[in-house]
Amino acid sequence: MSEMPPDLPRLRVLATWLELNLDRVREAIEAAERRAAEEADRPHWWLQWMRVPAGRPARAVLHRRGCWCPGEPDLRAADVRRAAASHPGLIEGCPACRAQVPDDVGPGTA
Repeated sequence: MSEMPPDLPRLRVLATWLELNLDRVREAIEAAERRAAEEADRPHWWLQWMRVPAGRPARAVLHRRGCWCPGEPDLRAADVRRAAASHPGLIEGCPACRAQVPDDVGPGTA
């Protein structure tokens, strides 16, 4: 780091500049935290239910946001876990997007 100015007026200007920029950085951090919380609350998955013969258990393919297969994310992690629990072994991940039943909730689980 370069040396600090020796005189008081320039040091005060530098301190003011640093405080103003620190406030801007803190505001940016708060905005990023809000965006991350909103993103975590968005649906990330959807189920594509397959046609099965009458009397056979329903089967589904799990897709995640960004998959090219038709569908819109309308399920959050807890919804997917509930569906997987109520249809054990009958929900498989899409081979294209490699969706998996999430084991935790939060950003990055998509």
